[in-house]
Amino acid sequence: MLVNRLLFKKILSKKMETSDLDLQAIAFFYGSNIPVEHFPPNTRLVIEAEAVTQLSDFSKKGILPFAYVSMGEAESWRAATRALPDDWFFGTNDAWQSRIADFTHPDWRRFIVEDRIDKLWKLGFKGIFLDTLDSYKLKIKEPALLLQQKNALISLIKTIHKRFPKLKILVNRGFDLMSEIHSIVTGVVAESLLQSWNPITKCYTKVGENDHLWLLNQLRQIKSRYHLPVTVIDYVDPEQKDLARQTARRIESLGFGAWISTPSLDSLNLGVAA
Repeated sequence: MLVNRLLFKKILSKKMETSDLDLQAIAFFYGSNIPVEHFPPNTRLVIEAEAVTQLSDFSKKGILPFAYVSMGEAESWRAATRALPDDWFFGTNDAWQSRIADFTHPDWRRFIVEDRIDKLWKLGFKGIFLDTLDSYKLKIKEPALLLQQKNALISLIKTIHKRFPKLKILVNRGFDLMSEIHSIVTGVVAESLLQSWNPITKCYTKVGENDHLWLLNQLRQIKSRYHLPVTVIDYVDPEQKDLARQTARRIESLGFGAWISTPSLDSLNLGVAA
């Protein structure tokens, strides 16, 4: 763990462009008992808000916490979403035991803005990480309905930014939204560029060549067109330390930040030499 901290400090001390600095300073920890002491100042740390008792621990360290927000799915474990009416949703994502939201539904939109984002802002969060932006595509295939959902999602993200203009926004994928939202987000995250996790088989797996090349092309476009920092989360068995380090080095050589973890995202970066 000491090596993690030292490496972060070494990275942050380099003379970099601002976007490169931001790229290297994004971390993820969704577990409880967040090891705040192992993250250096200026780290943007994505966390689960319900695992936090007070944000002062982060501000004392100069760390900016980003609260995880599932935009397109209602998690079954979260009390705030478990009892929501079924007519707000298209169906279920069985792999993650969640329900897939209809972005055009006014009550879901209100829930996201009023019950999720507003409460996080009042708790003191100055950043949010928007996940599950593409989930509706699992259930909808008709082009007209896909476009309807896409436009509703863009509108919802813009509403959040207008309501909370000082709130920093990170997004997970959402590549087809970028032409409309790139100016209001501070970075893009994507999972599984080289190594992944299959939630159905519960196995770690190598990403197929076609999927790898498709995602790589998307991420390169994000950097070249919109000049946004990109961070990649890949999943590697914690027992395979060499693979974790090799994966991190390969991702960084492609020009992206790398965070190597388990699917529960409750460990420090496995890609850092220990």
